[in-house]
Amino acid sequence: MLTAKLALRIEQLETQFLLKEEKALQDVNQAVKRENALSVAIQSLSTWISQLKKQGTDEELLAKGLEVREQLKEKMRAVSAVILESVNEQYQTEFSLIQFIEGQEGAYYTNGILNILHRSGKIHELFQKLLADIIPIHPKDEYPLARQMKRKFVIHAGPTNSGKTYESIEALKDGEKGIYLSPLRLLALEIYEKLNAEGVPCSLLTGEEEIRDSHARHWACTIEKADYHQLFDVAVIDEGQMIGDSQRGFAWTRAILGILAKKIHICCSINAVTLIKRLIMDCEDDVEVIYHERQTPLIIQDESFSFPKDVKVGDAFIVFSRKKVLQVAADLGKYNITSSVIYGNLPPETRRKQVNLFLNRETEVVVSTDAIGMGMNLPIQRIVFLETEKYDGSGVRELNSQEIKQIAGRAGRKGIYEIGFVNALKAKKNIATKLISSDGDIEAAFIAPHDETILGLPFGSLKERLKAWMNHEIRTAYFRLADISEILELLDLASGYESVIPIEVLYKAVTIPFDYKERELLKQWFFYIDCLKMQRNRLPKPRRRKHGLTGLEIYYRAIGLYYSFSRVFQLEFDLRWIKKERAKTAEEIHQLLKEQNKVFELI
Repeated sequence: MLTAKLALRIEQLETQFLLKEEKALQDVNQAVKRENALSVAIQSLSTWISQLKKQGTDEELLAKGLEVREQLKEKMRAVSAVILESVNEQYQTEFSLIQFIEGQEGAYYTNGILNILHRSGKIHELFQKLLADIIPIHPKDEYPLARQMKRKFVIHAGPTNSGKTYESIEALKDGEKGIYLSPLRLLALEIYEKLNAEGVPCSLLTGEEEIRDSHARHWACTIEKADYHQLFDVAVIDEGQMIGDSQRGFAWTRAILGILAKKIHICCSINAVTLIKRLIMDCEDDVEVIYHERQTPLIIQDESFSFPKDVKVGDAFIVFSRKKVLQVAADLGKYNITSSVIYGNLPPETRRKQVNLFLNRETEVVVSTDAIGMGMNLPIQRIVFLETEKYDGSGVRELNSQEIKQIAGRAGRKGIYEIGFVNALKAKKNIATKLISSDGDIEAAFIAPHDETILGLPFGSLKERLKAWMNHEIRTAYFRLADISEILELLDLASGYESVIPIEVLYKAVTIPFDYKERELLKQWFFYIDCLKMQRNRLPKPRRRKHGLTGLEIYYRAIGLYYSFSRVFQLEFDLRWIKKERAKTAEEIHQLLKEQNKVFELI
């Protein structure tokens, strides 16, 4: 029975691979597929041969099987040589097949030449040698124009509600040409409107919109949109402690090392001063540090807090998920307590409308995530932590001291409330301890790969290049590599596009910020990639596909993806439609959120 099956298998393999004339290999991808098919055939035949050897019967058939297997191996080596020739051409190397097969024939015939090649570390060594030649020892030297200047930095350090940003903006207004760099679109918009209202013409540039004033010599931008080619008199870098953020911190590092301004004001928490000073001194620029004191006292209340019995007008309740924000707002609504809500996915226009309700006393309290902790000045008398743990992308953890200070510091607005209060539903002792504890200095600044570095490498897929950068050894101790795992995950999902669109196009596409874990947005992104492949000069507008609050929020972000994709690839787009749909969608979300008793059921 075994001999009959083996005879049949040998006949099949001879017919498939040895007797008929095979078509010439058109490209390396076809060669890899052929190599894989031969590898499977060799492994299959080896299994049959092993069983026949154990039986010790039919020596003639065994000899035939061994002969055919050797012919298949010879064929596989020939195909592998084609693959290796392509590798040598791509990586400018002179690898030979024998140097990788010798001593590990079993692994080669099982896994193929590319697997053996990568396991050898030779390609990794090539990338690292190139990167060592391209990337300077200190990141400051990636900004030669800034190194030709003698810049003056003023670091404004202190807690929230200490006037850091106010003093910096006053200095910005006095400059003939200036730029404000913000972590949030909402803050950039606030400064844009403030400067224009005070007679300083200003343009706005964020990932979501661009408003140019032909008379303006000032810009309010989100920090990722910083211009490193124009010369400014004054620059303001807000929330400088973000330099230690693993995902976005690189934008602050770039701004400090590379912005072309004669005078640069940095607003930051005290624990960021040592690191930022070190960067500035490495650049051989001048630096002055001004420490700011909080303008109103912040007091932890002794009395316990019970929800909703102890709710007071002017309170802000802190939780750490959108779902919880909406749930708390709905619960308050049942007791006829009106609230404004703030969370990360809320459109900036809606967030502002919600804030204005509170400013105008149309709502009594605020329910927010930690989104309230960055640059939002509200007339809050008391911050109440309903939760003291948050999910940070990898797991649930306790709030750290800096997060507690950033959030709690929003209580007590000078001129409205002369004292700010803090309370918590649970773990109040922990909150109190962290609120008065001294923060350890931020230890490292994050850096990201420059486009010119990744695209300038002479070989490798985009994923190979980015992974090589991730493995690059930083030669200055207090820098860390940014977390680019989301870009790599997106590249995995889009792996089939590497062979059909230019690498620089794919790189631009995967670095457009959007929530790829949201199925509808990912589907839209892929559709737009297909439009690029077909060389369309205009992208289809998104449509709202889901109802309720979630549907509106996704649709708003889909409009943003349409705008961002069109701008990045310089395609035609309908700006009037974008503005109209954004405003309409943001207003619909706002109106829905005002239905306090219903909103949680409408998600």
